[in-house]
Amino acid sequence: MKLVKKTLALLLVLAMAISFVACGQGEQQPTSSPTAQPDTAAPADEGKDPGTDKKVDPLKIRLYNPVPGPVIDKVLADFSSIVSEKSGGAITCEITPAGTLGAEREATQLMLMGDLDMAVMSIDALDWLVPNIGMSWVCLPGLLNSWEEVDNLYNNGWMFEHHKKVSAENGIELICPGEFGLKVLLGTGKAPKSMEELKGLKVRVPDVNFHHAYFTKLGMIPVSGIDMYTGLQQKTMDIVHNNIPASSIFKLEEVIDWILLTWDLYGTNYWVANGDFSATWTDAQREIIYAACEETAQYIRDTYRELCDTWLDMCRQDPSIEIVEPSEEMKAEFKRIGREVWKEYRDLFDKEAMDRIFEEFNIE
Repeated sequence: MKLVKKTLALLLVLAMAISFVACGQGEQQPTSSPTAQPDTAAPADEGKDPGTDKKVDPLKIRLYNPVPGPVIDKVLADFSSIVSEKSGGAITCEITPAGTLGAEREATQLMLMGDLDMAVMSIDALDWLVPNIGMSWVCLPGLLNSWEEVDNLYNNGWMFEHHKKVSAENGIELICPGEFGLKVLLGTGKAPKSMEELKGLKVRVPDVNFHHAYFTKLGMIPVSGIDMYTGLQQKTMDIVHNNIPASSIFKLEEVIDWILLTWDLYGTNYWVANGDFSATWTDAQREIIYAACEETAQYIRDTYRELCDTWLDMCRQDPSIEIVEPSEEMKAEFKRIGREVWKEYRDLFDKEAMDRIFEEFNIE
């Protein structure tokens, strides 16, 4: 009972929080009604970092959350407070109410035009901010399959640093990664214990070519553009491919019979800034802004990872839901098909990144 209460409390805090946009996961979310944040008032000792007594020049940052939800809304509010405190009030933020300037596509245009200074945006948005490169290679099936791999290879490894370098070359400051999560399969009917039992089933996926190719090669029938909860109820789909935080927000535990823990596709988000704007930062301003971004990005990762644990634990305690660990044979087949997709779609993604991936993963 305590676990259920804890889980429900966390879900309440996170309700409407997941943008479900990472790597082609752009789905309409329920919206909250956040209020505008006023400019942070400057303290009496204006313009000094209380921690170092350094002089900090005044700076105003225009922030916006294109996908309303309490997690990122809190991140922007906390960021505003942190930079104000660390700068002695010299750095202030103007937060436009979430959702009022459009969704991520519109927000990326505002940033490219210089009308938006900073935001938390998804990997999809990074593809729009840095067009004609193919930045969403991080979402390829089977590339990252655990939090350990995510942290070692991406968050603290060469993969994020490469994204950061390419972004900078194209006028975007990619400050630090947040998170969406790793995807699993959630479905109705008999829980699959072999690849054969997955064949012919209709799986709901984002309308992205390599997602469709992946599941087609696995023998499933990919469908897009259908409401997940209703689709599972009405049998217009058999399976949903989704991350845990988004699944919890859509209350899929109410309609599923099983979860297959494939952990086969990763999606993330980032603190990003317009490159012309970030080029104006002094060293003191940059140090404060980066510290605030890293602190709030850690909150995103901690929150979503805790939700993964508590939601899965809640499902394990529900006798109507079976949690399935894929067999070694199933894991090998998911991996094999994933590598086929890498080869087929290699030329659509950043060449330097793909060359290194193929070398490090010994793909011929």
